[in-house]
Amino acid sequence: MANLGQALVGLLSVAIVAAGPARATEAESTGNVKAPSDTIGELTVTAPNTPDRLIDETTQFVRNHVPENRAGQLSRFRDKICVNVVGLPAAYDAFIVQRVVKLASQVNAPIDHSGKCTPNVNVIFSPDPQAQLEDIAKRRQILLGFQWVAQMRRLASFEQPIQSWYLTRSVGTDGQSVLELNHGSTFMDVAENIAGAVTGRAGSRLGTDQSSELVHTLILVDANKVADAQIGSIADYIAVLALSRWQSLNTCEAIPTILNLMADNCDAVSTPETTTNADIALLAGLYALNPRDLGAQQRATIASAIRKASKAQPQH
Repeated sequence: MANLGQALVGLLSVAIVAAGPARATEAESTGNVKAPSDTIGELTVTAPNTPDRLIDETTQFVRNHVPENRAGQLSRFRDKICVNVVGLPAAYDAFIVQRVVKLASQVNAPIDHSGKCTPNVNVIFSPDPQAQLEDIAKRRQILLGFQWVAQMRRLASFEQPIQSWYLTRSVGTDGQSVLELNHGSTFMDVAENIAGAVTGRAGSRLGTDQSSELVHTLILVDANKVADAQIGSIADYIAVLALSRWQSLNTCEAIPTILNLMADNCDAVSTPETTTNADIALLAGLYALNPRDLGAQQRATIASAIRKASKAQPQH
């Protein structure tokens, strides 16, 4: 039976990250793409830590794992999402693309249906992800997003089976935007080569009339470490990673989430094999909220959506 390790077709050039049309529409036009095989084995896991019942799990989950931008707001795609997956045979790549597009549709994220779009969600399976990441850091460091200089070495280190990096931008009251990158002490929009900050509205407790947007998601997968995992679970994990910024995903969570798939100290009961109602509620809440609200209000909106879905069964 085929598995991801056997299916790996070799290290692909980082040039793929920014080149060529993606297959989002191709996957949709051919209907649901079935996985080449039902399973790719099982993951080795250990028991989870006991959660603190005195803390609201949903609020803590959003606070810990969905990071704010420099202005204190959450990021989502406003540009239409265009997905590209490389490093596996075409059937596997298309299956993962279809899962990302399906989830984006479920949570009302914008999707490019043209079939000739430039990818802004790039997923690379590699037998040597550290070398791939170092190459990206040299050639296209912008794709790694905002970082302080002191954090650059850690940002360019591949430590988990699947990792993600996000490029974001801030949008001001007047519609002007600037990429959220660190150049000394300022942001800089690389396209315009102009340093500075976007303008907002002062004096309001409801918000600054600014917003934060996802521009690009980069996901690297260690093909050797996921070789024994189920392809459907890996595809769903990637889909959730693609549609929002995430951080600190190495700890097992009490709420049911596909993100426990790669977390430490999770047992089988705590590790769903597909996206859950909580995952979908979080992302749907993210794409439904007012992008110009303050971050605290945005987090509260998303946490409320998760609580409403917390007793539902996982989605299939």
